Amino acid sequence: MNLKKIYFIAFGLAILVWSCRKEETLTNREDLKFEETFSPPADADPVVKELYRSYNVWMRMDFKDWKEVTNAILESDPTNRFGVEKIADQDRQSAISYVKTLMSGVAPKYSRSFFPLELFFVRSYGRGYFAKDIKRIGRSRLVVCWPNQMKDALPVLEPEQHYYQDSVLSSAIWSELSAMVTMRIPEPVKEFVDAGKAYDNGAAADKIRKEYDKDQDAAKRDAAYDLLAATGGFIGVSGASSFESDFSSWMKLLALESKENIKKKYLDNSPVRAKKYEAFVKYLKSEGWDIQAMGNTYREKFDAYKARL
Repeated sequence: MNLKKIYFIAFGLAILVWSCRKEETLTNREDLKFEETFSPPADADPVVKELYRSYNVWMRMDFKDWKEVTNAILESDPTNRFGVEKIADQDRQSAISYVKTLMSGVAPKYSRSFFPLELFFVRSYGRGYFAKDIKRIGRSRLVVCWPNQMKDALPVLEPEQHYYQDSVLSSAIWSELSAMVTMRIPEPVKEFVDAGKAYDNGAAADKIRKEYDKDQDAAKRDAAYDLLAATGGFIGVSGASSFESDFSSWMKLLALESKENIKKKYLDNSPVRAKKYEAFVKYLKSEGWDIQAMGNTYREKFDAYKARL
């Protein structure tokens, strides 16, 4: 590289450093006329705008191009092969009510940092073999079909209570949300990880599975799985493989279950899980989120709904 090129590179870096020191953060100054595109439009429903303001979650329902939903920006097929359909007008308010109830138990501080940026509600996503009821796109968008048509899903009769009534849908959504949240955590939560056995990338579960393949004894296999989970501090055998699987399974459980039931099923029979539970709750409380209170409320309202059927 000749001296002339070196001079120009050095000069350019100097200008860059000077400009960064002058104003270290980019701001949306009114005089620059920047337009904020990632947010609900001005005419959006007030609840949608409040959800975005409080939780940094955009509850979306509108799009002009199917690629806005699927993120298929490199797809050349113009025929909407994924079959994305916009939510029906008569279903918009019930979807908004559902998201409002879903987010009501989540700490805004935690949501703003770790929750996906978009909950995109559509009428349908995909056709035939590729049809989906819930679709995770990366770690920032969750697409939900509404009303949801998955097996055993309930019709939406009480929109503001549907979150507490349709446990199939709530469980499916938290399976996705907990995984997406965990993907956004910059590094494993040390106290939580240290409370249980080290992750093994699925080695112990594979060993148990191979034993089952030899003797075809499902009861023996499942008992071994349960022992692995209980002694390692995991909710299920999949938690032994990685922090992502482990942490997300705890999040889903506590968001939807009471402490009383968790204690009976998971903690009383495993001191390691009891220790891990305390570490998990402590971590989220330090972030401002009492997730167990959320789970207690869910179980109380779900049980009340089942009792009146």
